[in-house]
Amino acid sequence: MDCNPARAIRYACRINHTVRPVLKIKEIIMNNVKTLQAAHAAFSAHDLVAATDDMRDDVVFYSHAAGVTLDSAAAFREFMGMYYAMSSDIRIIDAEYIAAGDKVVAQFHAVGVNDGPFLGFPATGREFSLDVAEVWRFDDQGRLAEGHNYADSLGLLIQFGHIAVPA
Repeated sequence: MDCNPARAIRYACRINHTVRPVLKIKEIIMNNVKTLQAAHAAFSAHDLVAATDDMRDDVVFYSHAAGVTLDSAAAFREFMGMYYAMSSDIRIIDAEYIAAGDKVVAQFHAVGVNDGPFLGFPATGREFSLDVAEVWRFDDQGRLAEGHNYADSLGLLIQFGHIAVPA
């Protein structure tokens, strides 16, 4: 049975191949949003250990802009460390979350000052605002199991002055 809202009031819905009562599903969805919000808050506090507390050790993370696939929480922390090296004050602002079933979509801006190298380019001292969208899938225990990150890296390099605005 699907989670059609008209039918969900009277029946149960299926998430991760498990039938659950509707009220329990709402609780699960809200907990997934809170988990991702907490991970983003920890990222903004520069605490990658806390940011990955609710992440499976075997998480799969796709950075579509970088063309990178990571296969563990440790690899994720190492990859995200690159952003701390690029900006000592990077943080997430204006985050919005949409949840359905076992997925949460987040849209936000990562902002800060470019005071460290990024992708082989030197620091510029310029402020930046990186547009980011993420799609996260949660497992049955409410842990981050799979993530897709879509970031405007070209726009970031243009903001830094490393690439000219295309004509």
